[in-house]
Amino acid sequence: MSSHQIIAVRKPDRNSPVEHITHVKYDGVIKTREYVIMLITNKTDTFYTNVGGASAWIEVVHPGGGRPPYIRSVPDRTRTDNLLSLPTC
Repeated sequence: MSSHQIIAVRKPDRNSPVEHITHVKYDGVIKTREYVIMLITNKTDTFYTNVGGASAWIEVVHPGGGRPPYIRSVPDRTRTDNLLSLPTC
């Protein structure tokens, strides 16, 4: 299993609580959220962030009700979303 550090994200409106991240950058490439979700779900790859010296794993959330799955950082000691603390790609 490969582990990758996500270093940047793309979200149409970073301040919107209803829009999700659409793309992430890791290993010098930009991939779609759906691609990353597939890798995590298939347990072939893991992802993490490192913001301000604090690392957090990335997980897939399946909200149900016909809404698409999305990714988020596993809650850590900070209250901020580690993914949204990353620069835009």
